[in-house]
Amino acid sequence: MPVGADTYEQFCQRFSSDAACAHALFALRWPEGFHCPACRCSSYSLIRTRRLPLYQCASCRRQTSIITGTIMEGSRTPLPRWFQAMFLLSQSGGISALRLSDVLKVTYKTAWHIAQKIRFALQSAEASVIIDADYKLDAFYYGSPIYQDAQQPLLIGATLNEQEQPDRVVLHQPDPAHVDRVNRRVLASGYHAFARKHTEPHVHPTSDRYAKMHKALFPIAKSACAWLNDTFNGIGAKHLQAYLDEFAFRLNKHFQSASALLPLLHWCSVTRAIQYDELTRPKPVLVVPWIYFGSKARWKGRHMSSWGA
Repeated sequence: MPVGADTYEQFCQRFSSDAACAHALFALRWPEGFHCPACRCSSYSLIRTRRLPLYQCASCRRQTSIITGTIMEGSRTPLPRWFQAMFLLSQSGGISALRLSDVLKVTYKTAWHIAQKIRFALQSAEASVIIDADYKLDAFYYGSPIYQDAQQPLLIGATLNEQEQPDRVVLHQPDPAHVDRVNRRVLASGYHAFARKHTEPHVHPTSDRYAKMHKALFPIAKSACAWLNDTFNGIGAKHLQAYLDEFAFRLNKHFQSASALLPLLHWCSVTRAIQYDELTRPKPVLVVPWIYFGSKARWKGRHMSSWGA
């Protein structure tokens, strides 16, 4: 399915029907042929009486939809719109839910839900690759430098090639328990948590967390923050990690000189669907500083008073 070089118009024409998308999904899900998810039998009969095909196992008789076990499971949105969204999120700049809703001709809520499900697949992709070589690890901040007490502290880890340029990057939002809430600095426990989650036990960071950020990592951190602001007008702490993983996914494919589209399609076809209530449930985040002042206006007023002084 060579689609990496397609323009958006060519891609939409190629995947303009549910049947064309279903055919592509079959190849993505079962590149070596169908296998029943229950008993692994490879023999099946095809049922075409529904909008999307069903595959009935010849052994256990279980019926499997082409979208079962994918991010699209349970969705009533036509497959061509899903494929168009995947294409747009694979492009270098990504796309906001507001813009996506205009392009797909769906509601903002539907566009946001589709985009978040795709990001969930990209998070699975990023989590599947563990750093297995010595790496640089530095902290940076997302948010306005004017209001430092409202910034989100982040970690960037990267392996470097012989030219001291990154060949793999991980962007990580520390758990609030690993952040000093007064000055918003990442504690030593945050660096240890990064290592446990993203690296093999035998590798170690080569950066001093009290030193200046490595010159090869600074442009990446700056670009990530600018992308969050320019594309989405800023992202809150609750969903920030999903957007960081989206940015890292495309960047890592760029380092590999590979198209992001085919890997994105693959991960969307093998990742479970995340439900709306799961996406919107409360998540531990750093407490916004203005809560201690009673209102956002009072918090900003306190800052302006200190600047005037």
